[in-house]
Amino acid sequence: MKTSSSYWKTQLKEKLKLLADDPPGRVALLGIGNELNGDDSAGNWVARKLCERLVDQPNLLIMDCGSIPENASGPLRRFQPQLILLVDAADLDETPGTIQFVEMDQVRGFSASSHSLPLSVLAGFLVQEFRCEVALCCIQPQSLEFEAKLSTPVTKAVKLLVKELASIIL
Repeated sequence: MKTSSSYWKTQLKEKLKLLADDPPGRVALLGIGNELNGDDSAGNWVARKLCERLVDQPNLLIMDCGSIPENASGPLRRFQPQLILLVDAADLDETPGTIQFVEMDQVRGFSASSHSLPLSVLAGFLVQEFRCEVALCCIQPQSLEFEAKLSTPVTKAVKLLVKELASIIL
C-alpha cells in the first residue's frame, strides 16, 4: 500500500480528534517492540519520548509495553480508553523510517515485531474487551539486528511521530 509521506499525519489527526471533544475522549498509546533488536524498538521509543513530553494528561495513557503488549490489559481496564493506538515497527515494504497506519485486516500480510501475540489477535481482544477503536501506526525498520541501536531513519521517524502526537495532544 503506497501512500503519500504525509497521509499518516492526516490519519493521526483524524484518530485523535476525540481528544478535542467536550468532554475529551480517552486515548491509550501502547509502544510495542523488542529493544534488543535494533529498529524493532521504535514503538518503545515513541512511548518513552512521549512520556517525557506529555505530563499530566488525564485523558491519555502512554505505556511502553516491550514485546508483550497483552500485559497492558490491567491498566487499560482501569483507564477505559475509547481509542487504543498501537505503535510498532513493521516490514511495510517501504523505505526505512516510513510511517503508515495499517488496517488490522492487513496485519497478516506483513512482518511485525517479535511479540508473543499477533497484533490482529491482540486488537480483536482489545475491541471486544474495551469496546473501543484500535489503530495501528507502524514504522518501517532498517535493521532488526540483535543489540543494534536505532538506525538514523527510524530515529528520525520516532522524533517526527512524537512531535506530531505532542502537537495534536497539547
